[in-house]
Amino acid sequence: MDCLTLETKDLFLKTVTETDIEEVTRMWNYPNGSISLEDAQNAINYMCGNHRRNKTGEIYHLCFAVRETKVPEKIIGWCGLDGKIAPGETVLFYVIDENYRGRGYATQCAAALLHYAFETAQVDRITGGCDKNNIPSYKVMTKIGMEQNEFTDTGDPLFALDKETYFRVKK
Repeated sequence: MDCLTLETKDLFLKTVTETDIEEVTRMWNYPNGSISLEDAQNAINYMCGNHRRNKTGEIYHLCFAVRETKVPEKIIGWCGLDGKIAPGETVLFYVIDENYRGRGYATQCAAALLHYAFETAQVDRITGGCDKNNIPSYKVMTKIGMEQNEFTDTGDPLFALDKETYFRVKK
């Protein structure tokens, strides 16, 4: 599989390859600690297998390792687009190591993922959600143009953005 990289002002979002095994070992199970080399290899194989299933107009699963441009060898989080969580939806996700939060990195990840989803992958709609107590994540989603449109049974907000609205607001 070819390595896919998205760039933002401060970050590289890259699909992982065999050369990333040590970092995947360290960060795959964030924040719960490291995993074995064998589990890291399985995680890489899992991600690569999922990436091969992506096609124009339909994301199966696309996971990026988040890296700062100034220290590109270190993974500081994960982000991506998942089409297998909820049938017929493409779900935006991100998690940034707590030591790197508050720098706008989640917003940069989310904006880059929307750009990729609508302009390259050509999906029609992106959804996302967060815990009702996760105010920073709520702010990220509204900042990138997602609209809070409903709630889960537990009161967690759900967001959505369609392609037409994305391009209209982008102008």
